Amino acid sequence: MNSLIELTAAEIKQLADVEPKQASKRFEIIANTMNDDQLVEVIENMDIVTLTQINSNHDISCPSIMSELMTPEQIRDVVCQQPLYWEEQIKSNADELASQTFDFLTYLIRIQPSEAKQTAILECIAEEPAGLFYLSIPFIELIMNPSKSDLTNNIADTFDDEADEDTVGFTDRFESEELHNLSTDDPKSLLALIKDLSPDVEKAIKNLLRDQGSDWQAIIGKFVTEIVTQAKEKNDTNDEYTEVDDMFSFLD
Repeated sequence: MNSLIELTAAEIKQLADVEPKQASKRFEIIANTMNDDQLVEVIENMDIVTLTQINSNHDISCPSIMSELMTPEQIRDVVCQQPLYWEEQIKSNADELASQTFDFLTYLIRIQPSEAKQTAILECIAEEPAGLFYLSIPFIELIMNPSKSDLTNNIADTFDDEADEDTVGFTDRFESEELHNLSTDDPKSLLALIKDLSPDVEKAIKNLLRDQGSDWQAIIGKFVTEIVTQAKEKNDTNDEYTEVDDMFSFLD
């Protein structure tokens, strides 16, 4: 393996362990000296913890070369891992959680260079149980407790009927964000984008909420607990595999 790639990945990982924001900035600087193929190799040499630390601390008001080059699978793993780094005051505040998950998903999805990759990311995240929980959080209040204007515009239409897979109460919904005049900092905009890119993911989000109670804040709390639990269990499983690999490393 190219020693430059290894050294670069090691440098960024070491920095991320101490100062994730600086690691994010350092990667952006290094990106000016490497081509995309080299940068992809650097990313591949980073573990999921490092990728999560860097992406979680990136200034989301600025484009991210790293998130643009990451694979849908890497982005899914980052999304599922990020809740382990939420501070307690965030985990206990439904509004903060809805805002944080919306901002992070918007940052990861809208930065992508093509609709095809955006779609692949959404579908990849939704395939993971914890990922689907995460995808749902920004829209729980919108779907479970919609405003009158949202109902009038059919933005917050209700759940899919299992028998015919049509949306209950669905009328002439405007699909595009432009027709709704939605800004990208509005959760309704992201939900409309998901509907346009992957209707199946939007259905999965709404069907996940089908059997939940009416208290949207309680639902967020329940989902957060589930996400964090699944992330911890996945880490424990990965640690077990690592221990086994270490035991037999002498065979390499």
